[in-house]
Amino acid sequence: MQCKDVELLLPFYACEELDEAKRNAVAEHLDSCAGCQGALERERRLLEVMQAGRLEPSAVLLASCRNELSDALEVTAQRYPFWQRLKAWLRPPRWAVLHPAWSAAMFLVLGVVVGTQVPSWLSRPSLPAGGPSAADVVVQSSSPISDLQNVSITGINLLPSADSEEPHVELQVKTEQPMVVRGTLDDNNVRRALTYVVQNSNQRFDSGLRLDAAELLKTHSADEDVREALCYALRHDRNPAVRLKAMEALRDFGQDPKVRQALIDVLLKDDNPGVRVEAITTLRTIAEQGAAAQDARLLEVLRDRMQRDPSTFVRMQSAAAVRQLEPRATY
Repeated sequence: MQCKDVELLLPFYACEELDEAKRNAVAEHLDSCAGCQGALERERRLLEVMQAGRLEPSAVLLASCRNELSDALEVTAQRYPFWQRLKAWLRPPRWAVLHPAWSAAMFLVLGVVVGTQVPSWLSRPSLPAGGPSAADVVVQSSSPISDLQNVSITGINLLPSADSEEPHVELQVKTEQPMVVRGTLDDNNVRRALTYVVQNSNQRFDSGLRLDAAELLKTHSADEDVREALCYALRHDRNPAVRLKAMEALRDFGQDPKVRQALIDVLLKDDNPGVRVEAITTLRTIAEQGAAAQDARLLEVLRDRMQRDPSTFVRMQSAAAVRQLEPRATY
């Protein structure tokens, strides 16, 4: 048995939930592997801390490991035709019993998406099939939108382009004379307008428009002004779907302390448990890239959420993140 196999079984071994054959195999490996012995000791210490600080009798760490292992087995072991897998997946009683935590999280995210996005999709105006109205003035982005505070951006469209060219963005702008501004995201005027939509999300623009702007800005998150706008949306946008999109755009920029602080603020203050869970996932991804391995503040916040967050699933994911990061901070 290899170390990578033993690592998956250590949470079950610590809780004495392995069958005799697997328990003996793990014990035999532990006799000759100091690294896995240390990992087992950390698992046991974490279980002691969690059991001492929780009122619920369930073992959060065990549940997390069981879900991770079960999902990994499903991905690698299932070899049935797609329609059979779909039929099994859509069978609620069996699915819910095997994946209690993931089913709760999925229904939570589904509820957020349906509740926040469907009304905006139904209410958003659409362009006629022929494109902009003949009354609209079409200008290139070299003609700047001089005063964003006194105009209204009513539509954002991505135009197809040749493979060798960057896609063009079309902004429908309502002024005294309605116009359509076209240009690439490399054009400062287009990027400035999209940034303005994201940063003024709670007052002037509907959630669908804000979501489109955040999606387009994702490809230019290396720009500091774009990251600041996305961090603002992550903290303040009233729509959870927009906050999730901003978080997705910032995922590869964990080396920026402002991005990490925004994610920590979301984990501490966001009122949506689905968004808080995604913040933990993003912080774990950043840690894997080495950007936050020594961030003592991050570990402190995760330990706090592990014991204090009102959501069981957030506490469970926080515990898994602490398990991942604590050895790095210790050694």
